[in-house]
Amino acid sequence: MTSTVDLLKAFLIVFNPIAAFAIATAGGFDFRQTVSMSILVLFISATLLYWQFRVAFALLGVSVLFTLGLLDLKHFVVFAQLDVIIFLVGMMTVIGILEERHFFDYLLDTLGSRIRSGTALYAMILSMAAFMAALVDEVTSIIFITLFIIKISERLRIDPVPLVLAAVFTTNVGSSATVVGNPIGVIVALRGGFTFTDFLTWAAPNALLVLLASIVASLVLWRGYVAEINAKMGKGGIRLEIGEEIRRLQLVNWVLFLGTIGMLVLHHPLEEMLEGLLGKEKGSMKNVLLVATPMFWSAVGLLLERHKAREIVTHRVDWWTLLFFLLLFSTVGTLKYTGASVKMGEYIVAFGSYLGGFLGSAQAGTLLTIYVSQGLLTAFLDNVLAIAVLIPVVYSLYEAKGWNVFSMFWALLFSGTMAGNYTPIGSTANIIALGLMEKKGKKISFGYWLKYAIPIATLQVIMSWLWLNMIIEPRAPADYRPPPLTGE
Repeated sequence: MTSTVDLLKAFLIVFNPIAAFAIATAGGFDFRQTVSMSILVLFISATLLYWQFRVAFALLGVSVLFTLGLLDLKHFVVFAQLDVIIFLVGMMTVIGILEERHFFDYLLDTLGSRIRSGTALYAMILSMAAFMAALVDEVTSIIFITLFIIKISERLRIDPVPLVLAAVFTTNVGSSATVVGNPIGVIVALRGGFTFTDFLTWAAPNALLVLLASIVASLVLWRGYVAEINAKMGKGGIRLEIGEEIRRLQLVNWVLFLGTIGMLVLHHPLEEMLEGLLGKEKGSMKNVLLVATPMFWSAVGLLLERHKAREIVTHRVDWWTLLFFLLLFSTVGTLKYTGASVKMGEYIVAFGSYLGGFLGSAQAGTLLTIYVSQGLLTAFLDNVLAIAVLIPVVYSLYEAKGWNVFSMFWALLFSGTMAGNYTPIGSTANIIALGLMEKKGKKISFGYWLKYAIPIATLQVIMSWLWLNMIIEPRAPADYRPPPLTGE
C-alpha cells in the first residue's frame, strides 16, 4: 500500500508540471510564462505531497527561477513580503514570552474551571479563533489559539490535531469580517473604497452565519473527538496547580497581551494621528504601526525576560516556517514578474462572458468566474497573489464595460478567505498552525486535512456565495464607483 502511494505521489510530481506546461503553451502563454508556471506547479505539488520537505522544495524552486532568469534579486526581495515576515517574528516573540511567563496556563486555569462541558469548550475555542481574527488578524489569532489548544490537550491528554484544524477553519472565516482580519481585506477596502463600517454591514453578518454553520459541522464531523473531551473533562472542568508566584506575573502579562492587541486594533487611527503630529502626507504611514506594534511589545517582553531573551528568540520563533513563507511568496511572485498573471486575467474575463450565456448575463457569468478563480488561486497559491491578479480584471470590467463591480470586490474577499481552508497552503494561518504543531511533534497529513476541509470549506464557500447573490448583489448601490486604481 505504501509503495503504491509513493508511486502515485512521484507520478503526480512529474505529471502536474508537464500538464501545466502543455496547457499554458496551448493557451498562448509565452515561453517564460509557461516555464514559470510549470516550475510553480512543480513546487506546489511537491510541497503538498511531501509537506515535511517543503523548505527543501522551496529553496530548489527559487534557485531554478534565478538560474533561468525568471526572477531577479530585486523582485525576489519585493515579492518576499518582508513586512509580513517581520510582523510574524514579532508576534511569535510576544506569544513566546507570554508562554514563558505561564500566561496560557493561567488562562486555561481561569477558563477551564468555569466550563464543565467539552462541547462548550470546543465551541468556545472555535468562536474565540474567529472573533480574534476579526478583531486583530488571522496570524495573531491562530498563534494564540494554537498554543492555547496545545495547553488544553496536554492537560486533558487528548490529540490537539482535530481541534487545531477546526480552529484554523473558523479563523479564516473570522478574518473576512473586518478590514484588519486578513491582508486581502485591506486590499479590498482600499481598492473598493470601503470603510470599516462597510465591512460590518456587508461582510460581518455573513462571517457570523458561516461561523455558526462551521461550528455545527465541526461538532458533527468530530463528534467522537468531542465526546472524548467531554469524558476527559468530567464534572470538574480543567484545573491547573497555579502557584502564587505565577499569579503575580499575570498583571504584567495582561499589559503585554492587551497592549499588543489594542495597538493592532487601533493601528489605523494611530497612524493617522502620527501623520498629523509629524507633518507627514496622509496615507504615508499606512500599516507602519501594524508591523511596529509586535516589534515594540516583543522588545518590552525581551527586556523583562532579559536573562532568557536569546533562548526565547531562538526557540519560540518558528524560523523554519518563516523561511518557507519567504520562499513561497517569492516563488509565487514570478507569475507577476513574467506577466503570466495578466494573461490569466484575460482568460477569466473571456470565460466569464461565455458562462454568461447560461446564467442570463455576461456580468453574472463573470461574477461566478471571478469567485471560483479567486478560490482556486487562493487554495493553491496565496490569497494576496490571487487578489493581485484579479483586482485589475475587476477594474477593467468597470472601465471597459461600465459594470457595477460592487459585488465583485466582496466576491474576492469571501472566496479568498473561505477557500483558503481547502489546502495547508491556502492561508497564512494554515501554515503558521502547521508549523507550531510540528514544533510540538504533531503532524497533520495532507490527506487528513482534505478529509475535513472538503466538506467544511465547501459549506463555507457555498454559504458565502449565497450571501453574495441573495443579499449583496440585489442591494448593491446603483451609484457605486470604485476609486481610481493608482498602484499596487
